[in-house]
Amino acid sequence: MKNIGFIGAFDKLDLLLYLAKIFTMLGKKVVVVDTTLEQKSKYIVPFINPTKCYITRFEDIDIAIGFESYEEIERYIGSTENKRMNYDFALVSIDTIEGFEHFNNQDTIKNYFTTSYEAYSIRKGLEAICNIKHPIDLTRVVFSTQVNEEDNYYLEYLALGYKVKWDEKTINFPYDTKDIEVMIENQRTNKIRLRTLSQGYRDSLEYLVMDIMPNINLNELRKVMKMIEKEG
Repeated sequence: MKNIGFIGAFDKLDLLLYLAKIFTMLGKKVVVVDTTLEQKSKYIVPFINPTKCYITRFEDIDIAIGFESYEEIERYIGSTENKRMNYDFALVSIDTIEGFEHFNNQDTIKNYFTTSYEAYSIRKGLEAICNIKHPIDLTRVVFSTQVNEEDNYYLEYLALGYKVKWDEKTINFPYDTKDIEVMIENQRTNKIRLRTLSQGYRDSLEYLVMDIMPNINLNELRKVMKMIEKEG
């Protein structure tokens, strides 16, 4: 299983659901693990009678909520389905140092720092990695109308002394009114739709998938994204 961490205080559940949808359409088995304090997925992803920790299925994606380690998820799957955890990808939403320590392991292939340029988002997000014991490589995923190098320098300045090596690139997602409205509508209708997202947002999704899966066939990826766009 390839573990991918999305670290930060910025709300990233919608992004992870879009990514997971693309991966499942590519034939991959995916689990989204919500380790965040708010556990937004508990309120967004439909489920009847949720318990303290559980796994629910949403559009062929497993959503794991309330677990404190992969061992807990493994035990839960074994007790409910009598089988072992078997995923191609785990997309892990992290906003605390505990979440980072419990879900960042030797299987982690990528870590992304997901943020806006708002001071709270940056400072609060950095708390999750302030006391890490081993150096990590981090790629910035920034939700903003444009990439601002001065703000990137500000982020790196605040992280001085942290055991972080920043990737030279920044993956920018536009965060305009249209995309926010699409996310809200998807949440209300319990759907994962790409069709009405802005072209800029979809381009960034494509780029992020290719960053995670560098050997993917671009034509196959675009074909799958077109299929998802036609749904609903």
